[in-house]
Formats: sequence, C-alpha cells, structure tokens
Amino acid sequence: MKFITGVNYWPRNKGLAMWRDFDIQEIAGDMEAISGLGMNSVRVFLRWSDFQPAPNLIDEAMMDRFEQVLDAAHKAGIGVIPTFFCGHMSGENWDVPWRGGRDPYTDPEMLRAQALQACHFARRYRGDERIICWDFANEQDVFVRPQDRHSGWLWTRFLTAELKLHDPDHPVTLGTHISSLWEDCGFWPEDLAESLDFLCMHAYPLYSDACPERMDGVRSTYFVPFCAALTRGLGRGADVLFEEFGATSQMCAEDVIERYYLTTLYALLAEGVTGAMGWCYGDFSVGDELPYETTPYEVGFGLVDRKGRPKGAGRAMAEFCKALDRAGGEVLQKAEVGAAVVVQRRYYENYDPEVTPARNFRALFNSYVLARRSGLNPEVVTFDYDLERFKVLFVPSVPRRGAINTSDWRRLSKFVEDGGTLYMSYDGVALEGMGDVFGIDVRYPVNEGKETLLKLCRPESVDSPDAERTLPVSNKTGRRMIVQPEDAVVLWARDDGSPSVVATKFGRGRAIFCDFPLELSLSYEPEIYQRGVYEDIYKDAVSLLKWQEPAWTDSPDVSATVLKSKAGQKWLVLVNFSHEPRNVDVWWPGSTTVKAIATGQELRCDAEGRFRVSLRSNEGVMFC
Repeated sequence: MKFITGVNYWPRNKGLAMWRDFDIQEIAGDMEAISGLGMNSVRVFLRWSDFQPAPNLIDEAMMDRFEQVLDAAHKAGIGVIPTFFCGHMSGENWDVPWRGGRDPYTDPEMLRAQALQACHFARRYRGDERIICWDFANEQDVFVRPQDRHSGWLWTRFLTAELKLHDPDHPVTLGTHISSLWEDCGFWPEDLAESLDFLCMHAYPLYSDACPERMDGVRSTYFVPFCAALTRGLGRGADVLFEEFGATSQMCAEDVIERYYLTTLYALLAEGVTGAMGWCYGDFSVGDELPYETTPYEVGFGLVDRKGRPKGAGRAMAEFCKALDRAGGEVLQKAEVGAAVVVQRRYYENYDPEVTPARNFRALFNSYVLARRSGLNPEVVTFDYDLERFKVLFVPSVPRRGAINTSDWRRLSKFVEDGGTLYMSYDGVALEGMGDVFGIDVRYPVNEGKETLLKLCRPESVDSPDAERTLPVSNKTGRRMIVQPEDAVVLWARDDGSPSVVATKFGRGRAIFCDFPLELSLSYEPEIYQRGVYEDIYKDAVSLLKWQEPAWTDSPDVSATVLKSKAGQKWLVLVNFSHEPRNVDVWWPGSTTVKAIATGQELRCDAEGRFRVSLRSNEGVMFC
C-alpha cells in the first residue's frame, strides 16, 4: 500500500466558491503543481448546499464539474478523496437551507437525503481508480454534534452500509478531529472503527493548550504523532490517515513552519500511519469572503503562496515526498514494539466529573513524550489489547475510579510476575495488593487541594553518575500517596528525604511507583522539557528492562525508529524534535554501513553498529 502524501484543496482564487464559480483551468494547474511537489493525493470538499439543493435532488451540473476535477487530478497523477456533506469549513458552518434544524444523525428524512447523495456517487464511481476513498464529512461534530455516541454510531453505520451496497471496493472514512480525543463529541474512535475502513484525525498544536510552548518545541512537534497513536489506540488498532495538520504564516515564520512540517511528516511515518495530508494547498486571495473574513488566519495555511510559489510547508513536503519515493513510497510499520502507554478504562465517561477526556489526554500525552524521550517507541493501547506482547507498560496519573478495573489490575500484576516491567503514577488510585506489587507499605493519601512545589532528588545510593540529581516539579493536583518502602528501592525522593519514586522486583518482573500524578503535573508547565530531564524518571524504568529498542540515540531530543515494509526490508528513521541542531551517536546493531535516503551519503558503523550524524533543527532523515 502506498503512503498517502497529499493536501486538502480549495482553489486559491475561489475558496469555498469553487463549485459555483467554477474554473477548471485554475484547478487543473493546481493539480499539476501538487504533483510537481511530489504529492500523490488531494482531498476535495463537496459543499453540501451546492451538490444537494433539495433533499431528493442531486445537482447534475455539479456532478459534471466534479467529473472534470477527477479528470484533471488523474491527468496529473493525483488520486482524489471526495468529502461528502461539507457543512463546516474553517470556522464557519454552511448548512443546507432545507434542514430546518433537524438532526442529521437520527431524523429519518435527513438520513434518507444523505443516503441519496452517498449512493448517487457510489453508483456512478464504483471501483473508479481516480478515487482513493470516500470521506463522509469534515469535522461533522462542529457542524452539528450528535446527541450522544449512539447517534454518531448509527449515522456512521447506516451511511457506510448504504454506500457499500453500491461501491464495495472503495474504502470509507470520516474526517474527525482533535475534539473527539479530548471530549465526548459523539464520535468515539472505537465506534467509528466498527464501520469505517480506517480512521482519520485532524490536529493542530497552535490551537491546543496541551502544547504550552513554542511551535517548534518538544510537545508541539510530538503533538500530531501522539494524536495518531491515541486515535489508533482508542480505535482498537485501526489504521489511521492523518488527514489534516499544518500551521499558518499569519502566526508562524516560514522557516519555523518548514521545520515543523519536516518533523511532523517523518514522525507520522515512524508512527506507522497510512498517510499525511497538509492543510491546505494555497494561500487565499479571497480573504474578504467567508470563511476567511471571520477567520483571517486561515488564508496563510498554504503550501504555496497566492501566486503558486512553494512556501516553507511546500518545500518540506517536496523534500519528504522525494525521500519517501526513493524508499519505495510504501506504508511502513514499526519493526518491533516493546513499550506501551495504557489508556485508562473509562476514557470518556469517568465516575468523577473532574476526570475528563481532556485531563486524560494530557496525562497520556506527557507519558508518551517521556517514553519517547527515554528512547522508546511506545504504542498507545487500551486494556482490551493483548498487553502480554509488550515488555514495559506505562500507566500514568491513575485516578481512583473508572481507570483500572479489578480484573485489569490482576492482568497488570500477572504481567509483572511473568517478567514485564510496569510503571504507574498516583492520582487517587487504590488497588488490592498494590503494596505487594510495588514493594511498599501504603500509609495514607494526602490531598492538599492546591498546587504543591516539589523537589525530587536522586539518592546517592542510586548508581547513575551521569544522570540528573535534582528535578523541580509542581504537583498540580496536590494529591499524593504516602508510602514507606519495604522491598522497594528509592529511585527519587523529596528534599525532605521522603520517597517519591520507588522500584522493586515482583516475581520475574519489575514494578515502579510514582506517588503523585507526574504526567498530569508536567502537562501544565510551559517549556518544561527544556528546563529539566524529566525523562530520567522513565529512563530508570527502562534501565530495569532486559530489552533494548532495535535502534537508539544518545539524545532525548532525537528519536530512532526501525520500520519495515511488507517485504521485510528495514529502514531507520531519525527525528530531531528539538528546535536546536543536534549531533548524535546512533546505534543500529548489526549494521556495518548506513546510507541516507535523501542524499545517498554512506556512513560507516563501528563494531556496535554505532555511527555519528548531524541533524538540523526539527529535521527528519531516513537511512537504509
């Protein structure tokens, strides 16, 4: 399967008037330019009011224009992802005049009207090679939010079944976005995965307070790959197309955006997604028209400027596409996965009102960042996965209810007893036998109800001469569990000498316990990863393993991921998530020489499979 490299498309000089003020010459020229940048796909939007002016009517003039767009794209070597029911775009909603406030997810006439449009296209384009897949909507919960998850499930299930009756060959997906990861917006990934052939995600660190730092900072550059990993995890392992990401030059400098694109593209490739599509093709010249009139920053997201000249994002996409094409252009998967960040049992509906999806997102995101900075390439999984296939599990900032069932805890205990390594941090969790597994005497919980400043210190007894000795942390919740080590060794203590992070052997495995919600606390601190090596806490857990990633570096800022193709060929992807250049040693055991895909440069490895490489700020590179 070819990796989808593409862009979301509206004409620069028409915007959302594309279909009513149709200019096939401009569109055809844009398709050639998209192909010239190395991309192989484009996502177009079938504005609902243009294509379906009445519930029982499809506008054939618009269908003819859509056919012309397909021909222009095909001539340029570009596949098309058509998006139905486009009722939301760039901050504005575009309703059909005949809806009359009815619920598009449950109202029988509305469902029938949507089935009419989907089936009309499915019958006409069944098996058409110009089309990559069908996309049911663009961020539909922003247009109209389903009453509940069951309404979202019903709508997706119904339309998929109707479309597949007439076109069983083309895959079907839905253009969901970040709101479905940090709130219950009616579209749960696990529900969507029951019907769709693969999932999509849209995410922008510019709009997220989970990234309280610069655009080219650590969390901003990890944000999109994490959203892909979480979507897959909540979708029970479904494939993910990252359908939208990007940044606007109204907010960020061109060189910053160029580096951000490069980091994100290589990080998504390393995360094993099926493709990556930028938002959007070009800067718009129609800024005084809706939606750009009310969201002026939308005019600057282009990969090309108003005159069609490549911007930083376009240059980065072209560089990535060229390297990927030299590597065969396939979707690649991680060669080996040994670590996982585990999602709590009730991600969306916890018993405690403060344990929201947004709170859970923060804790999981920072656990993912810490794991990556400690040299791991973790999956994000739920308790419904086969946890036994992993070597180390991270269960971050666990609240008291709805996070871990008793049966889940038994599985985790057995995982450790059978030789696995478990890390868990406290945010109210109380489990039978927890003290036995972690080698501690659970004394009592403390809830100070306010932010508490901590200073974690590494005891002199811990043999790590090159590691950080002190780490300041603000415990945002004020919650902690007072413990006393029994069989456990203290890895980190407070400045008053009381234990904070402890580790012990349980059965054939290891268990590490942190007595406060580390990951949730870090999530609120701007530039925290530039101010302290908090990944050392996770590195201590990794050091207890008798397992090593197939490749690694000596810098927490530079990740190393070994990927493999279906044919078994292996590739090494390095990504510098820092806004500073990095010179790093890289270990890829078994290698004698490596060759950079983009430049063809060969580097000799020593007997350990180690070689030295220099990376620009926010750069990704690929080796074979």
